[in-house]
Amino acid sequence: MENQLAKSTEERTFQYQDSLPSLPVPPLEESLKKYLESVKPFANEEEYKKTEEIVQKFQNGIGAELHQKLLERAKGKRNWVFVILTIEK
Repeated sequence: MENQLAKSTEERTFQYQDSLPSLPVPPLEESLKKYLESVKPFANEEEYKKTEEIVQKFQNGIGAELHQKLLERAKGKRNWVFVILTIEK
């Protein structure tokens, strides 16, 4: 009985997944802004300034390159989050 309930719930949960639009990859700047906003309450002024510097270097360097690769790969993949997980492996 328990397995039957789990199966029927899963079928209903993902029933329309293929008909939903893919989520867009957010702009790098937006993601980095959200990151800085999330860090701010936990960092003192000095730590936050250093974090801003690191984020700026990332945005202008390897971050821009990685983001471009993500955008390219996401064009051919329905779920770009899955793409991220496979890149990290």
